[in-house]
Amino acid sequence: MKYPIIADEKSLIILDGMHRWLALQSLGYEKIPVLFVNALENPKIRIGSRRVHRYIDNSNKHITAKEVISAGLSGSLMPPRTTRHFFPFLKPPRIDCPLDSLGKSVPKDVSKYLVEASSEECRKVIKSWLEEISEELDFLKKRIEEVEKEKEEFLARIKNLNNNNFS
Repeated sequence: MKYPIIADEKSLIILDGMHRWLALQSLGYEKIPVLFVNALENPKIRIGSRRVHRYIDNSNKHITAKEVISAGLSGSLMPPRTTRHFFPFLKPPRIDCPLDSLGKSVPKDVSKYLVEASSEECRKVIKSWLEEISEELDFLKKRIEEVEKEKEEFLARIKNLNNNNFS
């Protein structure tokens, strides 16, 4: 495993890495590397419903860490891909943990966590993911343009200051 899953330190609810957890469980691994965070008390951990919410928070639908943890504890998980957790780090620390160090036993049945989907439903989900990626790229392109314009303005100010000092 390159990266640990991320879970709330008090409730042990998985915040990021559910698919990795399911895969490891279904293969019978006994240990799973975890990075614990305090989701309820860390204001730098944010939750959105789309990828672009990493940068902006203009969503009408606010999802709280408390709601995510409550759903996990109740066993009534939120629909797949409805939450995006944004941590103070872009990626968790890389761990490069060999799978054979995790110990193996009997594979576990994880079917209760899986949603059955037709080919058409899968296509819709993939299309939605692509739309999210495009939305994020559009936002970043606009932001780059804004920052480049700001840089040009500062360079013009410096040039003006230099010209005024030597006049």
